[in-house]
Amino acid sequence: MFVNPISYPGNKNRLLSQLIPLFPKEMTVFVDVFCGSGVVGFNSHASHIVLNDNNKHIVDINRYLYNRTFSQVKEQIEQHIELYKLTNSRIHPKGYYKEYKHEGLSLYNKEGYNRLKNDYNAAPSDDKLLTLLIYGFNHYLRFNRNGLFNVPVGKVDFSQSIHDKLAVYTDYIKSKSVEFRASDFEDEIIYAHEGNPFFYFDPPYLVTTAPYNSTWNNQEEKRLLNLLDNLNTKGKKFALSNVLLSNGKENEILKDWSKKYNTHLLSRQYRNANYQKVNITDTIEVLITNY
Repeated sequence: MFVNPISYPGNKNRLLSQLIPLFPKEMTVFVDVFCGSGVVGFNSHASHIVLNDNNKHIVDINRYLYNRTFSQVKEQIEQHIELYKLTNSRIHPKGYYKEYKHEGLSLYNKEGYNRLKNDYNAAPSDDKLLTLLIYGFNHYLRFNRNGLFNVPVGKVDFSQSIHDKLAVYTDYIKSKSVEFRASDFEDEIIYAHEGNPFFYFDPPYLVTTAPYNSTWNNQEEKRLLNLLDNLNTKGKKFALSNVLLSNGKENEILKDWSKKYNTHLLSRQYRNANYQKVNITDTIEVLITNY
């Protein structure tokens, strides 16, 4: 298995070894309905995958990496590094840049990063956005109400680790046949597949407070669960990633709905598999399946 080279918030890098074995072995297509970084779909057994997300920008980044060689991607990133005078710790010896406590490399990169951000907002391009993701705070992909990218500078740069993972990633994903979509999760075209499709859902989590979950509410949760029930009625296999408990908040809607299906507990932050007895700071992460 390989991981996403950029730690896109909410990705399943740490859970891949637990998730993949729980998926059906036989499928004609893997449909990743809330694909994010796409790392789950790319690690699946399916030769054809559908990457869908209502965030058009992350879909565009996935498509950009899929349609280019690593050499092309690397060249464009390094052009931006040079143009905007960003740090490049990969090509310099350790200690070349002084990393300040709590600041990392951000003090070096803030001015150039902000110029890159302004230039991207004036003339968006996928290569600029990818560079912003690498250098941005926590690799967030966030836009304001006016559609402008507004993430501040982060602490890291185009390190050797990100470089090497990106090389593996851009090579491996080309072994798959991929269809890209940027649709709402209820769009019927996502589910119009013949044969034996499998549908994976990793939506925003109702009881967590991450920025990328801010627009998800009870109505959206119920809309999704109703769609999953309809898929089950049609005999379509699905799996849903979610949390039953996070920082003392329990997802009662999901808890009640999940009783109809199979719940697989995933080992991540919690220490006790019984969600009635866990510490209040723990998280109970699950995969709910109808098979």
